[in-house]
Amino acid sequence: MIENIASPGTYLSIFLLSFIASSLLPIFLEPVVAGLPALGFPLVPTVLVISTGATLGSLTTYFLGRGSEAIAGRFNKGGIGDRIHGWLMMHEWIGIAVVFMGAFTPFPFEVVTFIAGFSRFSVQLYIAGCFLGKLSKFIILMMFGNAVLAYFI
Repeated sequence: MIENIASPGTYLSIFLLSFIASSLLPIFLEPVVAGLPALGFPLVPTVLVISTGATLGSLTTYFLGRGSEAIAGRFNKGGIGDRIHGWLMMHEWIGIAVVFMGAFTPFPFEVVTFIAGFSRFSVQLYIAGCFLGKLSKFIILMMFGNAVLAYFI
């Protein structure tokens, strides 16, 4: 039973891959996600598992930014963290939109994540924006993979 859960090609494997790739390691997950339809993974459960893993993995960078007052304190001499926090919380949807666009685009999302943590952006709002952005991106990538697979078969 345990060998089926941890074997390559299972949901646990892609969850762990997306978790590790979304933490501080520079692993590009997008080509892997686009290739998953060729391995027979269905769209809905696969993007939910990958998006959950990627969101939880990005929380490592978020909390690293949140606890970096001692490390990044020299950058906050002018109150930049407070200004960013005020800008993100001016209207909560602005902060969610910034996190969503960072998660949706191929831009290095760790920068947005670290800044959101450093500026003490709400973790609940961060998770909502991050999950929705990654979910949207992975749906598009898997649909692209399905289209390419259908073209060649």
